[in-house]
Amino acid sequence: MGILDFILTPIYIFIIFFLSRFLVKNNIEKKPYYKYYLTGLTIKIIGGFGVCIIYLYYYGSGDTLLYFHSDKVLLRLMMKYPGTFYSIMTGHLTPENRAAFDDETGYPNYWYDPHTFYIVRLTTFICLLGMKSFLTTTILLAWFSFSGIWRLFVMFCEEFPHLEKQFAYAIFYIPSVAFWGSGLLKDTITLSAICWFSYSFYKAFIKRENFIKNFIYVFISMYLILSIKSYILYSLLPGTFLWLTYTNLGNINNKIIRYIVAPFLLFGGSISIFLLLKQLGNEMGKFNVNEILERAVITQQDLIKDYNGGNTFDIGKFDANIPSMLAKAPIAIVSGLFRPFIWEANNLVMLISSLENMAMLIFTILTLIKIRVFNFFGLLRTNPMLLFVFSFAICFAFSVGLSTPNFGSLVRYRIPSIPFFLISLILLRHFYVEKKENIKAVTELDIETRLANKKTFRLIK
Repeated sequence: MGILDFILTPIYIFIIFFLSRFLVKNNIEKKPYYKYYLTGLTIKIIGGFGVCIIYLYYYGSGDTLLYFHSDKVLLRLMMKYPGTFYSIMTGHLTPENRAAFDDETGYPNYWYDPHTFYIVRLTTFICLLGMKSFLTTTILLAWFSFSGIWRLFVMFCEEFPHLEKQFAYAIFYIPSVAFWGSGLLKDTITLSAICWFSYSFYKAFIKRENFIKNFIYVFISMYLILSIKSYILYSLLPGTFLWLTYTNLGNINNKIIRYIVAPFLLFGGSISIFLLLKQLGNEMGKFNVNEILERAVITQQDLIKDYNGGNTFDIGKFDANIPSMLAKAPIAIVSGLFRPFIWEANNLVMLISSLENMAMLIFTILTLIKIRVFNFFGLLRTNPMLLFVFSFAICFAFSVGLSTPNFGSLVRYRIPSIPFFLISLILLRHFYVEKKENIKAVTELDIETRLANKKTFRLIK
């Protein structure tokens, strides 16, 4: 960071919060949950600032610095060869375009990894808007990506307005999500895209509002995910299918028809998801199912070697097939959600993450005790949205815990699962309390009815 960062940053922050206060003022009367907007945005920007500080003065290098360097390289190329710049920005990473870079422009990183280089292409114009300042570019990206986080919050507030405070804690206040999901990193963009996808799918297919507009948002979100971390769809689509299926089943009032239709919907939907994932696998090359299974084994075994400095964990060996991997599901899910444990932390970043994990583990245990574990699956079927968030959180935690036995990577990669998992716990507690109150109300009504019947009987007698 230089003098430009310290001059521009206060100006950009003032503009962002001026526009944000205007947005809140225009909405808060009809939508009270907007009182959390400025708080959530503040935490997001602080998280982005924290990423800058950590990578500059603690790590000294890393992806976020390499992305920013590559952004500036492309902007210098834009001034020198506009046509080549346009060709690169539209995805043509050819040897001829590579040859256009020289000592004057500098050389970009990640050229030979299209999925990673997509971040460079995506953030180059943000860097230009931030006047090539590292800090302002990060803050702008944090602001833009907050749009997705906010819409996830709005979605749950619309369905369960009395739980808005709990949702705010689960979505905005989790340190690792606010930190790793706010910097110039892949995770910032993919987390926002997942949230945009969830909200737009909810509006288009569940609420059936502004279908065309929201379907376009669904498409854009899927495109971003496919361009950066396409394997996320393997965790996202099954939960989405369950959400849509159970919502449609719930709209059928006749129980007999519902039980007849259910198997066909589930079977047809399962086949559709399978074919879609297979087609995506064919289109995505190294991200098809077989390649993912093989790479998961190779990556897992490579990262647990001694040269990683003891910053790894081992869930045991597994083969590149689904049964072998499913056998590791319990330990992989626990690892993906709750590790590193406190005794596994060997540096400051890991210690902070382990404290967060401990708090989340305690909340999970308390929730299971409260709802009484045997009620878990019954409550899970109570609401299609609950089924979606829980399915995605568990599937994503499983995939990350299985293939990422390095704590440094794990705490970053798993952040999309955390808000969804915490929201599922909040909803489980809510539906359990609601169920108890309904049972109590029915019991009290039954007692009152019996007393009234006795009184009537005595009068008649």
